[in-house]
Amino acid sequence: MAFSFRNASPALAARAKRPTGKLNTVAVLLCTRDRPELLAECLASCAKLIHPPGIEVRVCVADNNETAQQRQICQTARSSGLDIDYGHEPRRGYASARNCALRLAIATHADRAIFMDDDSRADPRLVIEHVRAVERYRADAVLGRIEGLSRHPREGRRVYMAGTGNISVRRWIYAREPEGIGLRFDPRLDLLGQEDREFFAEVILNGGVIRQSCLPLVYNSEAEEANPTSGERAFRDRLTFAKMEGRNEVVVARLRHGWRKAFARLALRQTPQLQRGISDAVLAIAMTSVDAARSKKRMEEARIRLAKVGSAISGFWRPGLERQAARGGLLVEVDNSSRLRNAE
Repeated sequence: MAFSFRNASPALAARAKRPTGKLNTVAVLLCTRDRPELLAECLASCAKLIHPPGIEVRVCVADNNETAQQRQICQTARSSGLDIDYGHEPRRGYASARNCALRLAIATHADRAIFMDDDSRADPRLVIEHVRAVERYRADAVLGRIEGLSRHPREGRRVYMAGTGNISVRRWIYAREPEGIGLRFDPRLDLLGQEDREFFAEVILNGGVIRQSCLPLVYNSEAEEANPTSGERAFRDRLTFAKMEGRNEVVVARLRHGWRKAFARLALRQTPQLQRGISDAVLAIAMTSVDAARSKKRMEEARIRLAKVGSAISGFWRPGLERQAARGGLLVEVDNSSRLRNAE
């Protein structure tokens, strides 16, 4: 399993020689835990996927519950007219679940794998558009669009940071044959998150090219159900997520790359956030008597940016997330700092 950023040069030199081969099978990969209703909607949408001519589409479900839910999940899929490939990964965490999904992709002999989340619904043309985009841009991975969540997607642009909400990858990335690198998500990041960013950063360091396409589309249930009247709650959620993201980004850098790169990442990512946060706060104060509503919104943005910076700094000694929802798997967390020290 390739977790290290070292030794990328040989793979980079070999990329031009990697055979693309004939596309026979595409695997749609889903990871799920404790969300049977959302998974049912997701599987129902996958049952309506349009298959490209001559290409088999397999839907693979990685079950991340402690106790296997194979009977229930397979029965849910069959009720939508869908046969799935099932795998169970009892170790809790995003990385372990996604690695289980990749093992399923290899077992089904998939030449291409498409990741999507269990709280999303696939557009019927998802597979077709991913297949076309990979060939159109001669890409090794294609980042699709998540309705309501993708921010300023631009067709054909090169991507240097990607997640697993809607992305397709060539076989050489996750399989060792022929001339593949057998890349896996780092299980040390199971409860931290950002395992997908690290995974695709390593794809790039191994010579892979990631492009964006707006045509492969999924719909996110959470984005569709967002209540515009719950502004205060939405702000609190964004603030909590910003704290988690800032802190865990530094913790991940420590675990994966050491203290020096963690400091470098902190400076690179958080200096612009700090500058924007301060300027937003100053403008918000100046606008108070002129436009109270806009002033409040700008101050919220300032608080989010500054909270992210502060939490990033705290990531050097205090990882984790104080939020009950995280303990139910809705947001990532670490159990305690001793777990991190043991991992190091």
